[in-house]
Amino acid sequence: MRKTFKVASCLLLLVASMAHAQSGFQGKWVGTAAKATGEPVQIQLVIAKAGGTLRLEQAQGYVTRDQCLDRDIPVTVNSQTESELNVSIKGNTVLKGCIDETATLKLVDGKTLQGTLQDGRTMKLVKK
Repeated sequence: MRKTFKVASCLLLLVASMAHAQSGFQGKWVGTAAKATGEPVQIQLVIAKAGGTLRLEQAQGYVTRDQCLDRDIPVTVNSQTESELNVSIKGNTVLKGCIDETATLKLVDGKTLQGTLQDGRTMKLVKK
């Protein structure tokens, strides 16, 4: 009986920790990054359980004709731990030539994500 209780307790803790890891990243995040050209861009990242969307918007004070701006770009969650999230950004599925990269994002605290795209560009996001 005690052994069954211990096993059940361990399973409950495991499920609770998995739910915490998922919920820490889920939601809407906003921030900034740089486009491949070096121009700043505003980011809106929405994460659900297995994916979400990325929306790039023109940074204030910049004028550009980038066709990839103001579009919802699919994002797939590749892996996650309690403090790190790895996603694939699939811009080519929306429009050829849009961002198509992998990003690794680290949870700095409950409201801040810092990350790096596979090409080395960095981003910083805060939870809304």
